[in-house]
Amino acid sequence: MDWLDLQRLATALIMPLSLGLMLGAVGLALVWRMRWLGVLAIVCGFGLIGVCALPAVAESLMAGLEAGYPPGGSADCEPADAIVVLGGAIQPLVEGDFYPRLHRGSDRLWEAARLYHAGCAPVVAISTSALVLAPNRGSETEAMADLLANLGVPRAAMLWETRGRNTQGNAAFSKALLQSLGIHRVLLVTSAWHLRRAEAMFQHAGFDVVPVGADFRSIRACRGFDCWVPGVGALEASGLAVKEYLGYWIQVGLTK
Repeated sequence: MDWLDLQRLATALIMPLSLGLMLGAVGLALVWRMRWLGVLAIVCGFGLIGVCALPAVAESLMAGLEAGYPPGGSADCEPADAIVVLGGAIQPLVEGDFYPRLHRGSDRLWEAARLYHAGCAPVVAISTSALVLAPNRGSETEAMADLLANLGVPRAAMLWETRGRNTQGNAAFSKALLQSLGIHRVLLVTSAWHLRRAEAMFQHAGFDVVPVGADFRSIRACRGFDCWVPGVGALEASGLAVKEYLGYWIQVGLTK
């Protein structure tokens, strides 16, 4: 386990679900000896999970991240040297699968392909790790390239940055690859809720960044009574938002 793995473990432990369950477990352990403190920990733990599972809360958290990046059409894109699409967009092949599995983050690849076909840039650079971890039998890099090819992007127009294992690494290693090819102005494609941190990282690496959002989570996510019915999807979205706020504060805010 390296430093990056430890960072990811620490982040996972302070996500709403993990932190709430840990508080609840501590409360159960304390309730027999320190009843009031144990009950308080249980209420705080499960209260945290319940609040973060509300669509209204998840939408509000996501809206704070996505507000500066409204959806746009590829027809009126700003020309650039390359389109950079970040990983986290597709599940690599696992044993028994014939095709990679798509999820909400796959919108990143659709958006990158649309930008390419609209003539916004002549190159699509895939920035993600090429590690193959069990039970996968292929890397996300390969899966992303295959889907882009199926969406009509020629492999000759693709570049691969395969060493970055997080956003900071994506920016640093993309700099080493792309700027050596004279690429400085990029259309940066990632999930809208991830764009604020990603844009800051790539600007710090020396790129002229045009942010392009995909996988929007806060647009018409809920209406009326549905906003106050807890759900697993809302809990996941709240966790993603907390991770982004924390990542931005540590990687960007503390370095200014």
